[in-house]
Amino acid sequence: MPTGHHAFCRYEPAGVVVAIAPWNFPLMLETWKVAPALAWGNTVVLKPAEQSPSSATRLARLATAAGLPDGVLNVVQGVGEEVGAVLTLDPRADRVTFTGSSATGRTVAAAAAANLAPVSLELGGKSANVIMADCDLDVAVEWSVRAIFGNAGQVCLAGSRVFVQRPVYDEFVARFVAAADQLRLGDPRDPATSIGPLANEEHHRKVTGYFHDLPAGAKVLCGGPAGDGTWFVRPTVLVDVPPDARVCTEEVFGPVAVVTPFATEGEAVTLANATRYGLNAMVFTEHLRTAHRIAGRLRAGTVWVNCFNVRDMRAPFGGVGDSGIGREGGTFSREFFTEPKAVVVEP
Repeated sequence: MPTGHHAFCRYEPAGVVVAIAPWNFPLMLETWKVAPALAWGNTVVLKPAEQSPSSATRLARLATAAGLPDGVLNVVQGVGEEVGAVLTLDPRADRVTFTGSSATGRTVAAAAAANLAPVSLELGGKSANVIMADCDLDVAVEWSVRAIFGNAGQVCLAGSRVFVQRPVYDEFVARFVAAADQLRLGDPRDPATSIGPLANEEHHRKVTGYFHDLPAGAKVLCGGPAGDGTWFVRPTVLVDVPPDARVCTEEVFGPVAVVTPFATEGEAVTLANATRYGLNAMVFTEHLRTAHRIAGRLRAGTVWVNCFNVRDMRAPFGGVGDSGIGREGGTFSREFFTEPKAVVVEP
């Protein structure tokens, strides 16, 4: 550029954002999409999951009561295959942000591609939880329980594949099973409840179907379907499961963990990366060099060390492979929800 010219960048609103949220954390994930989209000057059409419509409606009513002008935040209810299809195919949609299953994410991406609308997709996960022999086992067990059994395992980040180094494998499994057995099933509104039922009958059938398809030799150390006609699945720990079993390769989206031993750090990384998903992972170790080395080799959008699901909203959030496309959070949300414009001024 010639000397003396002034160049700068404007970040202008993209326009109309279609935001499609899932049912497992409806209000939280709705706000993760709506807030940055509005903050960067866009209007939003929000479609919540048909299983969890109420929070989106209440959010819109509160926004209206707070003085948000009509037409800025819009909520459209309906079945995803119908309403979601209309929204993502509409040429007036300038951006599409979607959180949900990988299969639906492909459909959303294909629909948006017809209008060359950029998409941000946060999809499924089959997250690895790597337990090194030098870890603090109390910390590892506590966070591992939260990572797979929180929200009855209905979490895209759930640490469903647990890899434990052989010197501490037996002790970890014993503690992990004991902790799982201590979790109390019950009404989610009761403060004494540790784990509630699954979201609906259809999802309960999906999760319990994995128990009917376990390969020979797989051991259920605890848990399984409640078997009482309810939608409960008890916190489940499986061992001796072949790596190609469905429960190891598919997103169960329920309180089911598969624990597998490993010998070396390299083997742990190979096992952790042997999945088409890449949303997040965990590493438990007391050695900082080990943590950095493993985190650098894991194929995942987020790696938590000695913790789980600690979120800084300024950090990028998203995954690779079947876990999605793009990142949101902080300046990453700015890049998605705006159109950067270069302006060059002659002096």
